[in-house]
Amino acid sequence: MKYITIEDRDYIEKKYSMHGNLATGLDNDEMQKALSALYEETKELDHAEAKAKGFAFVLDNAPIDFSENDYFFGLYSDWPLNRHFVSKWKDEIFDSMPDVKQVIDDFSKSSAGRLILDTDHVVPHWIDILNLGFPGLVERSKSYHKKLSQERKLSAREEAFFKSIEIEYEAIIHLLLRIRDYAEKHSGEKTELILKSLKNINSGAPGNTYEALLVIFTYFMCAENIDQYQARSLGNGLDRSLYAFYKKDIESGTFTRDEIKSFLAYFMMQFSAMGNYWGQPFYLCGTDFDNETDISELTIDILEVYESLGLYNPKIQIKLDFNTNPKIPRKVLEMIRAGQTSFVFCCVPGMTKSLMSCYGVTEEEARNCDISGCNEMHIRGKEACMISGYPNMAKAITYTFTNGFDTVIGKKIGLSTGNVEDFKTFDDFYEAFIKQFKNILDTMIETARKYERYVSVISPSIMLSATIESSLEKAVDAYAFGVKYPTSTLLLCSFATAVDSLLAVKELVFEKKTTTFTELKTALENNWEGFDELRLQALNAEHKYGNGDKIADDLAATLSDWYAMYITGQKNSRGGVYKAGVPSTLDFRRCGELTEATPDGRKMGEECSKNAAPVIGMERRGILPMIRSVMHIHPCLFSEAFVLDAMLHPSAVSGEEGLCALEGILMHYLKNDGISIQFNIFSPEMLVDAQNNPDRYKNLQVRISGWNVLWNNLSRDEQNAYIIRAKSLV
Repeated sequence: MKYITIEDRDYIEKKYSMHGNLATGLDNDEMQKALSALYEETKELDHAEAKAKGFAFVLDNAPIDFSENDYFFGLYSDWPLNRHFVSKWKDEIFDSMPDVKQVIDDFSKSSAGRLILDTDHVVPHWIDILNLGFPGLVERSKSYHKKLSQERKLSAREEAFFKSIEIEYEAIIHLLLRIRDYAEKHSGEKTELILKSLKNINSGAPGNTYEALLVIFTYFMCAENIDQYQARSLGNGLDRSLYAFYKKDIESGTFTRDEIKSFLAYFMMQFSAMGNYWGQPFYLCGTDFDNETDISELTIDILEVYESLGLYNPKIQIKLDFNTNPKIPRKVLEMIRAGQTSFVFCCVPGMTKSLMSCYGVTEEEARNCDISGCNEMHIRGKEACMISGYPNMAKAITYTFTNGFDTVIGKKIGLSTGNVEDFKTFDDFYEAFIKQFKNILDTMIETARKYERYVSVISPSIMLSATIESSLEKAVDAYAFGVKYPTSTLLLCSFATAVDSLLAVKELVFEKKTTTFTELKTALENNWEGFDELRLQALNAEHKYGNGDKIADDLAATLSDWYAMYITGQKNSRGGVYKAGVPSTLDFRRCGELTEATPDGRKMGEECSKNAAPVIGMERRGILPMIRSVMHIHPCLFSEAFVLDAMLHPSAVSGEEGLCALEGILMHYLKNDGISIQFNIFSPEMLVDAQNNPDRYKNLQVRISGWNVLWNNLSRDEQNAYIIRAKSLV
């Protein structure tokens, strides 16, 4: 291997399933028993302090490991505080709100909308982490504690806030000492470097590229596995966070460029080996505050290492702007075309416009936002966004036909908007549909307001809060009121399915009059069985979203504008506002399984549309008309996230001409204020062959929603959905 040896890669790939050296810590049963006892001992403490004590106990007693085959240590503990701390606190809160539990249960079982308490889209302020180091973060917290204590008497909760930060970060420093003591029993070139580096970051800030990577890795491992706040990006732009170290190391001769590439290879292999289904994200590029900084050399190095490893996890976002070095998007497009599709392009102009239109952020804040998770946009160091739920727009269509009754759970969930057979005009139907969907949204927001105020009680964000200076200034948890923008969001599901269903009703019932509401309702109740001809008419309706069709696009824009403006700016219960987004993650599958047949010809069980993309197989005129449709629905109104999935046939992007065509598509999306776009490049023949001969395609990757999976890990039904879409491109 170019940047990592075969033996070392083999060790790392097995590393996270070996659970470390049990001689260095407690096994799982012992850990759970000890934490159960500790929970009882700390029941009277503020939750922040109790969680911090549990955190420290885990770091002091979790199995660790170190090997000459790796530049990064092993820490083996998988969410140990969940069972005995966080989940119990969550149950206590939700048990006190039976009405909330009922709504969550009804919405989940019916797929009207998935309501969640999602705090897994955290980007800590990596700039401060790398500038201060773990000891510096402790000292900064202590200084704010002292300052505020001199100004006024702090409450018990405020005292617990500062105490918890001190406990957790001192525990991280002690963990580094544990690992250093253990590593001293080994010998070798890597051991010598890690011992020196552990000593340095144990007492101060990182001083070189390797130490910076070690700090990022340490923070991630402690936050992800123990504090239960996933760090959903590695650096405020991995290249930008490392660039000063990288430049200094090469100029001083501390490390060569190839040595740094090797560190990057071992670093990225950690996240591949962990095997997180959702993938661990980090982003590259973007522009600095001077709008001119060129970091393309390091960016290209990161991409070259990633390409050489053939990874699909971690996943990478590219912050694309007009002044981005053109070598970078070209390099990424070449990798995508070759089958390495774990990339999404996030367009800075569209993101900037979107964030500034939402809740008054400055242009500087918007331009330098972080990319979190799949493709969400959050203001660096000033925003803590909680995903409250995934409303299913297609369900509002079915409720319009059933007068609000949910046939999946046998219960009335929607409103009484009248018998569909009595509607005289399409406007009658559309008005009832809007009422049904508004009721879904209102119910979700009202329910979320009741529980999201307790997020810092259920799971205090201690590690995160220490990196957010405004949280220290206020002596309050970042997820409570500690940030400038404590936002919430709803991520829209089944958008194109709903649009095409509305278009089908308008065409078949009112314009062509080929059916009646009575017949169409019966067809849907029977999942289209016995109505093959009518279903064919629905599937082949003249107007479908995603084809640059003005009638379809105008309706889609009307609907998306209403949704985004209705959600955006609504107050949450943490002192902030709601934002709108359209990444549907895996809910496009779940909605498909539980949403009754829809008027666009979709049967129950078939996928609903995902993200901002058209219904599978309905983009009949190619990618540029599809992009015109997407631009028509005003992406800038979606200030949480907006992503388009683009599938292309390999013949359309082959050779130099094809690569130029891909660049043209990307630049067209950028120039028209698109926000995020991701590509799959497949032929139906290749996918059918991969389905029939999986051994030949062990490394074939598929972009699912905001992450990649291996083709062979998809179910046959999931594979068939991609084959159907690929055939539609021929």
